[in-house]
Amino acid sequence: MGTRAGDTGSDILAGAGASMVAYTIVTPFETVKTVNQMAGGSTRDALKSVVDRGGKRGLVRPLKAMWTAGVPYSMILYSVYRPLKAATRRAVHATREGDASEAEIFAADLLAAAGAELIGLVAYNPGELVAKRMMADPARYKGTFAALRSIVAEKGVTGIFTGFGACLARDLPYTALQFAIFDALASRVLSGHGSDGDGSVSFGESLAIGAGAAVVASVATLPIDAVKSQMMLSSEKVSIPALVSKVVSTEGPGALFRGLPTYMTINICKWSSSQAVFNHLRGSTEGDH
Repeated sequence: MGTRAGDTGSDILAGAGASMVAYTIVTPFETVKTVNQMAGGSTRDALKSVVDRGGKRGLVRPLKAMWTAGVPYSMILYSVYRPLKAATRRAVHATREGDASEAEIFAADLLAAAGAELIGLVAYNPGELVAKRMMADPARYKGTFAALRSIVAEKGVTGIFTGFGACLARDLPYTALQFAIFDALASRVLSGHGSDGDGSVSFGESLAIGAGAAVVASVATLPIDAVKSQMMLSSEKVSIPALVSKVVSTEGPGALFRGLPTYMTINICKWSSSQAVFNHLRGSTEGDH
């Protein structure tokens, strides 16, 4: 996610490749996490429930829905973030007589990532909705497109955006933190390379930096993720405050942090692999201020 000027088409293709790798890795974990958030109990109980209902294949059955959500989302996210980041950083520098501080650069990257995420979520939400429902009930739909047709027939076209508000509430802060922390850490790694480096972080460094950023972002956003899963699987329309109140009153505040190990594992795997693969395919310069 460097600021080097580049071909948007290359960003789009690299984003598609990165997302296919990332979502293939995390779909089994995402399935277990969703069942865990809905049914409670341990992660092992959730895994057993998934396998008992759908066999081992049940762990990856929602993969096509995850790709339907994740591939266009990542193509938009990566291709939009780079020019937005360049624009927000230029705006910061334009208001300063000297160099912008690290905090100002970090804030600019937060804003750029949030903007890119907002656009990407429009493409992401329908596939995410189908994936969640297939994870919770493997026998509910015959396939991804059958699920989309069923949802539209039941609730109209707007039905495919069920849970969009909760998705927005979780993913805007998550992606903003993930990308801004990644770029800040990558900049420090590059500084450590000195004049001996080639101006880019390695594949292994991208993996490690992405994992570190994912830990911070995961802890900050898990409660919102739990609410989002509940909203997408609810048979009735419900507001975020009402759902939070219901969960806390019936199951206690700890229910909002249910599935933290799995959620963190998902994000570490997804974002470290996605950012490392993207940077490898794109050949981008990281942390470029």
